[in-house]
Amino acid sequence: MSKSRWILLAAALFALSGGFTAQAQSDQVLPPPPGTASVQQPVTPSKSPVQSPTQSPMQAAVQSPAVPQTVTCTVMMPQVSYKTVTVPAVQMRPEQRQQEITVCRMVPETQMMSCTATVMVPEQRTAQQTFNVCRMTFETAQRQVTVMVPRMETRVGTRTVCKPVAVQTTQTICRDAGSWQTQSYTDCCGCTHSCQVWVPNMVTQQVPVTVYQPQMMQEQFNYNIVTLHPQQQTINEQVAKPVYETQTREVNYFVPVAKQIEQQIPRTTFKQVTENRTVNYTVMVPERVERQVQVPVCTMVPKQVTYMVPPCGPCGW
Repeated sequence: MSKSRWILLAAALFALSGGFTAQAQSDQVLPPPPGTASVQQPVTPSKSPVQSPTQSPMQAAVQSPAVPQTVTCTVMMPQVSYKTVTVPAVQMRPEQRQQEITVCRMVPETQMMSCTATVMVPEQRTAQQTFNVCRMTFETAQRQVTVMVPRMETRVGTRTVCKPVAVQTTQTICRDAGSWQTQSYTDCCGCTHSCQVWVPNMVTQQVPVTVYQPQMMQEQFNYNIVTLHPQQQTINEQVAKPVYETQTREVNYFVPVAKQIEQQIPRTTFKQVTENRTVNYTVMVPERVERQVQVPVCTMVPKQVTYMVPPCGPCGW
């Protein structure tokens, strides 16, 4: 049973039991629209406070659908502003100061000292030296050598080649042997129409085809190859022969001889000297200052928001 029939049945039952009067509600608290702020003032509907007249159950069941209502409410929106505030701060200021310190430094002093030292003095001497000298002489000699002489030869070889051979075979193919036929159909309005429709007919057929199959065959071919053959040859070559001779020469050489000498050498010593020195240094002194800073301030500002409230169905559906 549909919704309207249920409404008519309920109205008839109320009419039989004595009837009732419906009073329209003038003041309602509507829910806030989706997406608005959580802090809201009480909503004052824009609906007129005029009450609707008393209606019979049959009239309430067959009345026209309700119209959506326009509701205006006031919400508080946050607004950020900035203001300048003076705050105290601590600032480090560099300050130059002086201090007396005691430093110690090393002063070099050089003195000449006499000492006896042993030094090695080279002394030249002469001696007779005998040595051997090797002198190379060359002689011509013959020698038998074996050399490999290259020779070109032609040889016959056998190789396997692949050749295509034509073979007749049959192949099964499918083809469509259908035809165009006229068919009639009736549309939704009861009219009869005719049209050409292709009716397929798949048939199988054996057709002869020629294919090429590979076949391995043996064949002979000629190829050239280079072979090496040994051959005896006589060559003339120069042979070196060493000849040793004994010779004498006079050579000079040096012999180190120890001698005592007296010499003056410098000697450097360091003397410690203490002195006072004034040094400058920098210290960071804290001092209080006032600075201007920007501080954000958040205030709530009222704003009028208008939205549409969908009407409720009959009987609260």
